[in-house]
Amino acid sequence: MNKACKLPLKRILVVRYRFIGDTILTVPFLRNLRQAYPEAKIDVLVGPQSGLVLEGCPYIDELLVYDTTRFHKYDRGEGQAKSFWSYVRQLRKQKYDSVFLLKRSLSSALLAFLIGARYRIGYGTEGRNFLLTHPVTWDKNKHEVESTLDVLQAAGAEITNSELESWISPEERRNILELVPELGTNKTKVLFHAPAAHPDKLYPLESWAQVLKELAAKKEIVPFFIGAQEDIKLYDELEELSGIKGVCTAGKLSLRQSMALLGELDLAICTDSGPAHLAAAVGTPTLAIFGPTDPVRWRPWGAAHKAIYAKELTCRPCHYNKTCDNRQCLTEELPPTLIVEEAQQMLSLKSRAALQET
Repeated sequence: MNKACKLPLKRILVVRYRFIGDTILTVPFLRNLRQAYPEAKIDVLVGPQSGLVLEGCPYIDELLVYDTTRFHKYDRGEGQAKSFWSYVRQLRKQKYDSVFLLKRSLSSALLAFLIGARYRIGYGTEGRNFLLTHPVTWDKNKHEVESTLDVLQAAGAEITNSELESWISPEERRNILELVPELGTNKTKVLFHAPAAHPDKLYPLESWAQVLKELAAKKEIVPFFIGAQEDIKLYDELEELSGIKGVCTAGKLSLRQSMALLGELDLAICTDSGPAHLAAAVGTPTLAIFGPTDPVRWRPWGAAHKAIYAKELTCRPCHYNKTCDNRQCLTEELPPTLIVEEAQQMLSLKSRAALQET
């Protein structure tokens, strides 16, 4: 669609009820949307927990929680889940003239159609073109941030920037420094985030232990761990294997508190997971470990962050359609030494940048 033909939108709904990483990667879309439509009402339909990452976002008017399922451990609502039809009834009352669909499901397009929005802009996937007024070609070889901006351009909006942002208040920062006094150390503070929603993403725990031991031997560090209550056992095992005690906040902090904690760290080493994107969004240099998934689409967004993966393996990314039994991409083809070397380089760059600012 010609960029000059900007759609006349006044009441906008953005549909992004996905997980933590997906939601924070929506920020560049929202910022450019607000710049294109400064007077419009802009609401965002989000997951019950993941939507919290957008609290304080100046580009939106209201966050609306969409809670119909409980299968993801990091995005479960409270009380009884609601039905799809209850949201149709609720959203019809808002009289949105447009819906931007940043999900690729058929049900999300059906929702946009049933609430009566005149303009329905989204990816033409899953046979749902007939439900959209402005179908957009989904390019799987683009990063998710760039992909969402393609949807916005279909409405004729201009894209001026694509940086990530987050909004941690001074009160939230004071609160986390009180809750986790270990953040006050002068030692190098490093996140080691080993959990992942899909088991095929997991870097072997023995390898994590070696990364922790080798990095601690080269630099005076304090390890930090975040996650859900059910991740505590994994971190207990990591401490036992490595012989190094970390600061474990799994199950103790809210999502917003975890974001505030990430903002106080010097480096985050993560699986391909939501916390990798949160760390990048709060400005902490982030090194994400990729196996079967695609760093082209899901790497931490921004120049200060990196994805590490077995570049020589032609079978990856397989997107969980494995042709192997031993996950070579996360075992023999991605030794801990490589991760430690990359982590050291990133810490060195951060130190040099800090010296230049003083």
